[in-house]
Amino acid sequence: MMNTVIAQKIQDFSLDDFRPIVPRDLDLGEPLAPKVGNLVKVVIGMRRSGKSFRLFQEMDRLLDSGVAPDRVCYFNFEDDRLGHVTASTGDEVLETFFLLHPQAQDGGVYLFLDELQEMAGWGKWLRRVVDTTKATIYVSGSSSKMLSSEVSTEFRGRALDFELLPYSFHEFVRAHGTLKGAARKTIKADNTSDRKRVTEVGEVGETGAKGIGSFSRFEAIASHYSTEEQIRLRRAFSEYLDRGGFPAAQSLPAPQAIALLQSYVQRVVARDVVERHDISRPQVVVAFARRVLGSNGRSVSLRKIENDLRSAGLDSSRALLSDVLRYCEEAYLLFALREFSVSLSVNTTSIPKIYAIDPGLALAYSRASVSDVGQRLEQSVYLELRRRNIGLRRDGISSYRTQKHGYEVDFVVGDALSRETYELYQVTVSMDDEQTAQRELRAIWEMLDEQDMHEATLIVLDGGLKDYRRGQQVIHQVPAWIWFMEPGPQPKA
Repeated sequence: MMNTVIAQKIQDFSLDDFRPIVPRDLDLGEPLAPKVGNLVKVVIGMRRSGKSFRLFQEMDRLLDSGVAPDRVCYFNFEDDRLGHVTASTGDEVLETFFLLHPQAQDGGVYLFLDELQEMAGWGKWLRRVVDTTKATIYVSGSSSKMLSSEVSTEFRGRALDFELLPYSFHEFVRAHGTLKGAARKTIKADNTSDRKRVTEVGEVGETGAKGIGSFSRFEAIASHYSTEEQIRLRRAFSEYLDRGGFPAAQSLPAPQAIALLQSYVQRVVARDVVERHDISRPQVVVAFARRVLGSNGRSVSLRKIENDLRSAGLDSSRALLSDVLRYCEEAYLLFALREFSVSLSVNTTSIPKIYAIDPGLALAYSRASVSDVGQRLEQSVYLELRRRNIGLRRDGISSYRTQKHGYEVDFVVGDALSRETYELYQVTVSMDDEQTAQRELRAIWEMLDEQDMHEATLIVLDGGLKDYRRGQQVIHQVPAWIWFMEPGPQPKA
């Protein structure tokens, strides 16, 4: 006998109920033909960041390519009507779908399993499905544990992971229709004519010297937009730093958006941290999460937080707080950025910087008396670097403190183990203040010298394109909206 709840969920599902579907830039690759033993594609990220809609986008793509609707099964396991979700629940989903659509069993089924981490023992169940079912399988989950301990145990070499963050600025512009009508242009990722031209020819920078390409590349990006369009994009970027990229927050008034984002954090803390890890002191976790999110873009001291919590009457320990910080990272609530170390044998003891998963969420937890636009700009750059460097090792993005004077460079991108050439990024609101300009530039110059490098990028919220040169070294200053609009992977329909 069919499970009526499961049958109803399968029969009632329609993509039309979720249109329009804003395309996301995360590329899941070409769909695999259904077969036993296929690779599983896993989309992970924080709750409500758009994973379900990324699956819908892939389903739309399959249907447009000619795949019959009755070969596509979507099921969301985050539904309280299902009760305690076990492997038996998963079996009932497949049995019910094949009873309703028997032809799918012969031709092969496209399975879209949403929020599968809700199933107890989901790894073993999915391994069995992979080994026995002619299928192409997509999975979403709200915890990176699906990719670390569990997937590495059950799916070693059998799964591909894809990290989905809330909207990038590219996607924010697309979702809001910022560039409408004729203005709705995109610089194609495969259109390299501008990049090739500026790399070969170069441009005259502020100093009158020939550029090495990047300055002209950013100039080419700006030239794609009229003055009016550039004004729209600047305004949109300021709004992006305030509103962030969670899809459901886009159309809400600011007070409601803040309340919604705070409710997201409460749910993640309750479900993906406290409940998942069976923590007996939930008040400590809640207070800690609020504290670190309020420290967005700043270093945190677990010792100081422990003392403050104890002063507030909450019994805690650094060991517990260290575990909770890791759990919050696993739940994609935040990221901890650690310092770069040239020597792989050195275990840095530096206090990490904390970046929330989204600038809007960070604003929802910032103190009203503090202007933290600089921290949210820096945070947004970090998140964009994660998007642009898929597959980089955990510490492939780090900060750097110069050896000579201890100056800080915001981001170093590269893999020391593979001896890649590093990319350097410094982020600041403005270079108009002379002291600020000297502080930002001296850190970059010193790191370029220490690492025998020649180029870095300085991203500014306010300011224009400009090159700073010293001998063979160059620092490219670029307005944030231009850097964020740099071409990336184009979404597949």
